[in-house]
Amino acid sequence: MSQNKTGRPTKYTEAQVIKGIEIVDLSGEIPNGDNVKKAMCSQLGVAGGINAQSLEKEVQRLIAEREHQRRHSLVSALPKTSKIAARRIGETVEKALLDHMGEEYDLLRSAAGKKIVQLNTDLSTQRAQIHTLTEKISEKDAEIAGLEDANLDLQQQFLTANAQVESLKQDIIRGDNEEEFRAKLLVVMKETLKQGPDVAK
Repeated sequence: MSQNKTGRPTKYTEAQVIKGIEIVDLSGEIPNGDNVKKAMCSQLGVAGGINAQSLEKEVQRLIAEREHQRRHSLVSALPKTSKIAARRIGETVEKALLDHMGEEYDLLRSAAGKKIVQLNTDLSTQRAQIHTLTEKISEKDAEIAGLEDANLDLQQQFLTANAQVESLKQDIIRGDNEEEFRAKLLVVMKETLKQGPDVAK
């Protein structure tokens, strides 16, 4: 007597389930837990309190086992020549399938290799472009730094010239004679002219 999941004995035997399946088969229905239960209760004297869900699993197991046995019997009944022929056909199909799969795999591998080469080429080109742009940026940074230095020099020259002009104004206020004033003014002009080419550079 079989047992259910709780470990308690069921109220039917495997032989009764097999017989119930046969009864349902003869009626033209497809065996399942419900109709096998009805057949077992009505024709085999099994109590009606059995669990149809548990019986369903047992029915499907026994049907699968019966089908396996049926197929095994059919194969066993084949003549030896048929079995040899089937084996050779299987080997031929297997070889053809493996050959096809090998060709497809080789094509895929070749395409993947070409794609990798193309990606590496694109990557090298992008790296070269980035390197060129980086060099240009560095050059621009150097130019900007040079202009900033030149601007600082101009500011310093402007402050120096301003101080000299202020000093001349003070000389005038103090009453320096005209000759001394002209001499100092000439010095300031000469210094300014000397700085002119440097600023242009």
